Amino acid sequence: MATTTPIHHSSIAAAGLTRIPMEGTHDDLLAVAACICGKSMSDIKKMAVTLGMRPKGPFNMDEVLFRKILFNCSNYLCSDYKDFLSIAALPDFCVLCCEYSTFDDSFRHVTFRHFRGTATQQAHSVVIDPLPGIDPKLEVTSSFDHLKLEPGSSWYLEITQKANPAGKGK
Repeated sequence: MATTTPIHHSSIAAAGLTRIPMEGTHDDLLAVAACICGKSMSDIKKMAVTLGMRPKGPFNMDEVLFRKILFNCSNYLCSDYKDFLSIAALPDFCVLCCEYSTFDDSFRHVTFRHFRGTATQQAHSVVIDPLPGIDPKLEVTSSFDHLKLEPGSSWYLEITQKANPAGKGK
């Protein structure tokens, strides 16, 4: 499934996604939240602080805070971390946790989106990478070669739509 053909930014725009680069060394999950929610990093950081993140750092962003940000800033929900088995086994929309380092028990996050095939478009998957300074061809790409995705040291957070996005009862 992995190819080296870059996917243009316009293909993810149709899905309401925009690449938002990281601004610091530990805010990849904030950048991914901004991408998924369609908000600026500033808006996402303000929400994170409202939800308990330190305003001036240091901070450790986890899936609990990420889940709260998605709930408050979008129509999406997020699962607990699940074990990565293969690209083919991923859900249509998730956050990949990759490049695990045993040195400091750290990893980084990227947005993954699978687009199902239609009569006019082949099925394909893309990664939206918030890492600053990477080759522009890898910012939004169908290539997974630059990511260390390995079963046992990679995980994902499945992203699903809220059952009732308006938040109204029956």
